[in-house]
Parts: sequence; structure tokens; C-alpha cells
Amino acid sequence: MRHFLLTIIVALAALTVTAQGDRICIEDFVIDRDSVVSVPVVLANETPMRGLQFNMTLPDGLKVESSSLTKYSEKYEMNLVCRRTDNGEQVVFIYPMARICYPAGSEVVVVINFAAGPDFKGGDIILSGAKGSTIDNKSIPIEGDTIKVTVPASSLIGIPMDKTQNDGKFY
Repeated sequence: MRHFLLTIIVALAALTVTAQGDRICIEDFVIDRDSVVSVPVVLANETPMRGLQFNMTLPDGLKVESSSLTKYSEKYEMNLVCRRTDNGEQVVFIYPMARICYPAGSEVVVVINFAAGPDFKGGDIILSGAKGSTIDNKSIPIEGDTIKVTVPASSLIGIPMDKTQNDGKFY
């Protein structure tokens, strides 16, 4: 059921993001401590692109566990590389195997699985350095974004004590 709801949310996100210039979009999301969440990355582009890249600066306690192309990206014969740099940023490269390109539009191109550690308290993911490659291999800037990542309040507080009255018991 959760996977079905995620699919619906991803589809709605792709439809609501209209191409206004060339943008990389990730919706704000919530993640529990010691858990993993799959987050779609939407390319909203006016310019057909042969590939793209972007950097992600992650808050402490959050890491990229894995990433995968969507069927849409596979249809355009794209490849994916996600690497951690020496300064701690994640760099995501999406590049073609042939002279095929993403047409103008708005689609989910990659799904990234983020993992939160036991002490994760939330923060911002900053997308920067985003660039696309046009059909004739010219580099064009792509607008980045700042994504808010929050942890549910119950995860931060812990398990509340039972509030029932228990006479004669000491805690």
C-alpha cells in the first residue's frame, strides 16, 4: 500500500511541476531515524537534454544508500553514477549511451534512497552545480533547490511513558 501511495505521489509531483526553465526538483520529505526512504528526482526541462549532473549537500546523519534510474530514463538509454566527493557532497551524473536525449517535459528521472542514522535530527539538502548537456553538447545551467528533510516528532522525543495511574509503583 505504501509503495502504491508513493507511486501516486510521484505521478502527481511530475504532473504539477511545470517546466519553467530547466530545473531539478525533489519534494520535501519526512524520514524516521534508522530508516530508508525512496525519493523521486524530477527533471522539469524546456530544453531537450542529453544528460545532466547535480551536487547534493546532505545534513549530518543522512546518506545516500542507493539510487536507480526510472523506466523513463531507461527508455532514453541513460546511465547513472552517484558518487561521494572528498568534501562530502554527493554528485549525481545521468548520461546517455547513444545520441538520445530527454525531450522537453517534466518526468521522474531517478529515485534516490536516503538513509537516516540513529541521531539524525533533520535539515536541508542543497542541490547545486546542476548542469545539463544539450543535443550539441553545450553545457546549460539547471536551477537547483533546497529540500527540507524532517524527522517525525515522535522519533525525536522517543516513546512516551504510559500516563495511567499505577499506585504503589516507582519509576
